[in-house]
Amino acid sequence: MNIVKYLGKSVFLLLSFITYAQTGPGGVGSNDGSSSLIMWYRPDNGLAVSGTSINSWQNSAGLAAFNLISTTTERPTLVTNVVNGYNEISFSGTNKLYTGLTLTTGNFITNQASSFVVSRADNTTQQSCVYTTDPLVGSTRFSTHIPWNNSVYFDIGTCCNNNARLNVNGLNFTDYSIWSYDANPTTGKQLYQDLNLLQSRPNTSNYTSHSSQRFNLGGYTSGSNGFLGDIAEVIIFKEKVNTAQRIIINNYLAAKFNKNLASSDIYNKDNGGNGNFDHHVAGIGQATDGSNHTDSQGTGIVRINNPTNLDNDEFLFWGEESANPTYNFSTNTANFTEQLNSRWYTSRRSAPGRVDIAFDITNFDLTGKQTCVPLQLVIDNDGDFSSPDDIYDLTITGNIASATNVRIRGNRYFTIRYTDQIVWDGATFYNGSGALNAPDSTDSCLKLTIMAGATANLTANAHVREIEVENNAQLNVSDGLLLETENNVAINTNGIIDLLGEAQLIQNHTGLSGNSGDGTLIIRQQGATNQYNYNYWGAPVNRNGTWQIGYLEDSNGVINYTTANNPNPATTPITLSSRWLYSFNFISDNYFGWKKLTTNTNLLPGIGYSMKGSGAATPEQEYIFKGTPNSGDYTFTINPNTEILVSNPYPSAIDAHAFITDNLSTLEGTLYFWESFTTNSSHFLSNYQGGYATLNLTLSLPAIADVSGRTSGSGTASKPAPTQYIPPGQGFFIKSEYGGSFAFNNAQRQFARESLSESVFYKTANKKIETDSRIKLWFSLETPNNIEKTIGLGYDENTSYNYDNGYDTKVYDDFNDIMYWSINDNEKLIIQALPELNRDDTLPLGLDIETSGLYKVRISNSENMPADLSVFLVDTFNNTYQKINDAVAEIYLSSGNDQNQYAIVFKEENTLSYNQLDTPKAFVSYNKFTESLELHLDKDISSVKDLQIFNTIGQNIMHINNPVSKSINLSKYYSGAYILKIRFNSKPETESIKFIKP
Repeated sequence: MNIVKYLGKSVFLLLSFITYAQTGPGGVGSNDGSSSLIMWYRPDNGLAVSGTSINSWQNSAGLAAFNLISTTTERPTLVTNVVNGYNEISFSGTNKLYTGLTLTTGNFITNQASSFVVSRADNTTQQSCVYTTDPLVGSTRFSTHIPWNNSVYFDIGTCCNNNARLNVNGLNFTDYSIWSYDANPTTGKQLYQDLNLLQSRPNTSNYTSHSSQRFNLGGYTSGSNGFLGDIAEVIIFKEKVNTAQRIIINNYLAAKFNKNLASSDIYNKDNGGNGNFDHHVAGIGQATDGSNHTDSQGTGIVRINNPTNLDNDEFLFWGEESANPTYNFSTNTANFTEQLNSRWYTSRRSAPGRVDIAFDITNFDLTGKQTCVPLQLVIDNDGDFSSPDDIYDLTITGNIASATNVRIRGNRYFTIRYTDQIVWDGATFYNGSGALNAPDSTDSCLKLTIMAGATANLTANAHVREIEVENNAQLNVSDGLLLETENNVAINTNGIIDLLGEAQLIQNHTGLSGNSGDGTLIIRQQGATNQYNYNYWGAPVNRNGTWQIGYLEDSNGVINYTTANNPNPATTPITLSSRWLYSFNFISDNYFGWKKLTTNTNLLPGIGYSMKGSGAATPEQEYIFKGTPNSGDYTFTINPNTEILVSNPYPSAIDAHAFITDNLSTLEGTLYFWESFTTNSSHFLSNYQGGYATLNLTLSLPAIADVSGRTSGSGTASKPAPTQYIPPGQGFFIKSEYGGSFAFNNAQRQFARESLSESVFYKTANKKIETDSRIKLWFSLETPNNIEKTIGLGYDENTSYNYDNGYDTKVYDDFNDIMYWSINDNEKLIIQALPELNRDDTLPLGLDIETSGLYKVRISNSENMPADLSVFLVDTFNNTYQKINDAVAEIYLSSGNDQNQYAIVFKEENTLSYNQLDTPKAFVSYNKFTESLELHLDKDISSVKDLQIFNTIGQNIMHINNPVSKSINLSKYYSGAYILKIRFNSKPETESIKFIKP
């Protein structure tokens, strides 16, 4: 380690001009009067004029006592835009500017000073003062004569011996020069012209201020003629500046007034050949004598300090290209960042190390900047900032934006920028956080722009602030991806956003939609092709605020329509039947509430409609929606005791639970999704079969299904129960008992895909889907006709043993042979929610039976079911239990309604049961194909002693001892009701079973 270097550095940091702030000339001294800078008269600040006559010149050092004024007859003249674009003050020999009688020993010069004068004389023979104290008291003064009879004089104290005076003759006075003067009792006096040392003398003389004196600029005092020439800038310190500070101030003045320095001309961007970064030059550094200055801002907005490796003869300067900038930001088309409209340039001698940098951003127009993106310092080697050397995020505190440990090399440009958009220009993505600078799910602060005529392919999920697709541009979002935006989407003329496959668009703004442009969002959805079956639809897009079914397309174009009952899938595009287009908003369970639609009916976003399939041979038909994406709030009114066919209005899935919760004060909290039997082969209502899948906050149930798998076009035993997430375009029913308003909103939107069973279409930085730990059980009833119907049981702490809207669901389908939960005086529920699992509960089951025969009850599914939980179907009349955890319970049911005999329980009581007594169980069913009565036993037929059949008038029409078959031929008997009596070998009692031969 260089001990001398670090020791010297520490000493000079302590002994340097530490009382100065950083806002003086070149960053030396302060402009608030707190430093030894007492006078600073700048041509670009503080001038008050009448026409071209100067009335006053404000002291930029911040001491109002030294503001300059003038009388009507003595006013000098302002000449504008003369010296490198800066003004000058022209004196004619009878002009002056002066302070009041304000000079004191406390605020003015005593025995040391530094002054800097930028001036030129009209001639070299005049005898005048550029500045002086006035009036002269005896022979004591602080003054300069540039020139006085072809010589230059600087005086301090008692005139005019060598202790007080420096004088040099034979110089050029008629061109602008930077005159630097130092005086200090220890180091004596020095005079420089453009940093060329002209003279150095030891000692100084004391100047004592008097309350009767003022300070004059331009001379013209008693004993001194007025100055003939021009003054650009005057700077006076009441203490001597150090060598480093003198170099810094001279470089500041040289850049400002387009001068070359004889020595230490370090800042090199102050001429036309190098770009004229002449303005607000400031610097830090350490001179060869070890003196330093490490904190500067100057007249500009950039402050640099704390160099990490400053050594002798090392400097860093910076200057701005604009003298009077009005700061704002515009797009740099090289990289599509928003760049400040002013730049800075650096010159460096040696390597002073890394620095801290701060910007005063008080006057920045940051109205276009998002708070979530950083303001950045960007450093570049050629000034176009297309490929910066370094980028630093700035920390904003109040009106100061700063960065620490910044590397600034010499001959570098820097400016400020922020990123506002991710751009695809037809070849490259700019500014995204994803692969190849494409957007990803972390870019919610940035706008996504697809430039005019370009086609972009999005291959990863993206979350942006807003989206604009310019004229004739296209954004393709790959299958299964989420494009999410915080705000609006603008698709301009002939622009396209194409959501391929299961790609979805989510917008998160509140309020109404602000989407704009006459371009198109394309989204696809599939429906069942059976020409007899309905799908319930809605449009995820609009055209001028509404949707018409006639806008629908297939892959070949706009779909055709016929008024005939049947469609024609052989045409190109396909032809659908308009006969089956309906909406519904009417009294519950009223068939006549269906309202006929035409292909030209205007439908609001969120309103559903029915449409039958295309009749194509494929299981599914793809439909294409094109329009402006729906977004924002859609609010509707529903009347009491009314049902409405609505739809997911968005080009994304929605969270059914969120929709229910938001509207629970108005709606019954269950959604109903229609599924037709794929075996339907008629348009006649009497021959039409299907059912509603249901969903509430507890769980969901599938539509009814025949166990052979013929219900669903998906090829499974039934379509899965609806998930929490409703896919785009899906229609469904809602109900209200008391009426009111309900709404869809963007907060309900989620990204969920049908292919992953996250959503189901009945013919989501992804947002986090929370784990549902609630206990749920699904119980299925299989009828003798092989139709399966399911009810659900769930547990939620928000519920009770009474009806809970949103958690319990009443019977909805008008079907025969159903099972349900029976509560509160025969209230029929297909979904029941209870507050907690109580193993002592008895949960009554209701059974409305039309078809007598053998029924099967099982647990078809469960979630979070305790491993030790036993579930029984109990026959409360016969006090028998059948455990159904992993088994199927079989019960024979006769036609009628029963709400008392059967229940679900979780333990066996201490009573006799079939299992305990090993008593045979017997049920019967009728096989219409063989006209036989089928006997169902849990034992072999040998356990039966005899069988007898009686008609309804008590006649014994058949008696079989020790039967050997479980099938009894009834072909010769008439249709009607009969009674079968069975005696078992194991018990004396006779069992009677009533049955019907159809």
